[in-house]
Amino acid sequence: MTRVLVVDDDRSIGEVIQASLARQNCETVLALDGYSGIRAFDSSEFDLAIVDIFLPSISGLEMIGRIRQRTTTMPILAMSGFRFRGFMNPQRDFLHVAATLGATFCLPKPFSPQQLMAALAAAFGRPFLTVVQQDSNGS
Repeated sequence: MTRVLVVDDDRSIGEVIQASLARQNCETVLALDGYSGIRAFDSSEFDLAIVDIFLPSISGLEMIGRIRQRTTTMPILAMSGFRFRGFMNPQRDFLHVAATLGATFCLPKPFSPQQLMAALAAAFGRPFLTVVQQDSNGS
């Protein structure tokens, strides 16, 4: 069974991700801030981390860096819904920064469960979506 660490300060987003992953037979651990995410990562084994960029306590960027110090092989999916307002502000692409720090794949919020599964497939380098076969009656 694939074990996934989900780190997002928005509980509702974390729970939606958990529900999507549960349908794929994944076990998930949800952390609501960077410190909790690091503690969970340090105390258990995971196959994948899904990390929001903007978190309380430790930023997602710092968390990605810390994870990469400990493992270079575990896929990390970075996500963010942050948008700068106003054309006069230079826009920093935080998902690009996450990729340079070691995120395997970056996903802008909002995203659909299908986009999440596609991102996981890209991060793992293999299909991730479980296909449910329908019988000839279409049920």
